[in-house]
Amino acid sequence: MEDTVAVEYECEGRDAVGTAAWRILENYAEHADDDILETITRRLPIALPDFPALAHETVNIGILYENADAAAQAFGYNRLLCLPPESYITNITLWHELGHVAIRVRHERGEDVSKTSEEYCSIFSVARMPPEAIDDDRIPYLGEPDVDRAEWPRICRAALEYREERGPNSHYIKKAEQRLGIAE
Repeated sequence: MEDTVAVEYECEGRDAVGTAAWRILENYAEHADDDILETITRRLPIALPDFPALAHETVNIGILYENADAAAQAFGYNRLLCLPPESYITNITLWHELGHVAIRVRHERGEDVSKTSEEYCSIFSVARMPPEAIDDDRIPYLGEPDVDRAEWPRICRAALEYREERGPNSHYIKKAEQRLGIAE
């Protein structure tokens, strides 16, 4: 099954609206608990609009196998998220995995993104989250912030701006961790 959602993005300096789609693959649909499947299909149309790079893309949802060493997994080049069929993932994990796909799309377009850094992906993803969607005390690969959750997206956006102004080797991750109050 495939569903779509409107995604706002910028095209040649003008605001535009595109469509992002998601498809639940058979292997996931067959193995996923009904309530897990329902939460994923309910949350995807909320999360996808936060990733303008995914306008005109289809994200596939597949199964995360039991021996995987992660809460979820993304394969950006295949536009694939592998999710556990029998357990819930947090919103922060869902946004993080969608972030991997969006980063891959932006990389393919020639944009300056760090396509292999988990820390960059976490900052990139949290920067796009509405504060009310944050449902975990930790940011993947960064740690547990000491500041209010409502501040996380703003701090992460500032870190991305810092990286854009000063370059990818500017210690923007360390700046984000410091502003988030994450202890070393």
